[in-house]
Formats: sequence, structure tokens, C-alpha cells
Amino acid sequence: MTTNAIAEQFAITRQSISKHLRILSECDLLAQRQEERETFYELKIDKMKEIDVWLGQFRKIMEERFQQLDQVLFTIKNKKK
Repeated sequence: MTTNAIAEQFAITRQSISKHLRILSECDLLAQRQEERETFYELKIDKMKEIDVWLGQFRKIMEERFQQLDQVLFTIKNKKK
């Protein structure tokens, strides 16, 4: 997609989209292809999968902590009754 096509999907400015695209490109998460005056961006799915695997270990830890927090809040709520 082009910057304009991407910007149409979000309620933020084209400049903000450009900034995000630049950062994602610097992180090697986007491929860029130039066609005449337009730049097309494509997400590098393989890189996103690497990030997902890396985040998976933290996701499990956070889910466990949120479950513990839910239990603590449930206990506190029941003690007040």
C-alpha cells in the first residue's frame, strides 16, 4: 500500500503515518518498492513472526500475573461484603 492508502485506514495524519512507516522501515519490518512517484510498503511477515515468538514468552508471564491480580481483586471484593 502507499502512504496515502494506509493513512485512509486510520484516524491520524499522513505525517504520523509517514513517521511510523519510517520507524518500521528502520527496524526492517517493511519492504519498500518504488513505482514512478509512489512508494509502496509491504509488511515483512517473517520478521513479524520472529517478534511474535519473542513476545510469546512475555505474553505468558503477563497472562499469569493478570490472573493472579484478578484473584487478588476478587478476594478483596468478597472481604468487603
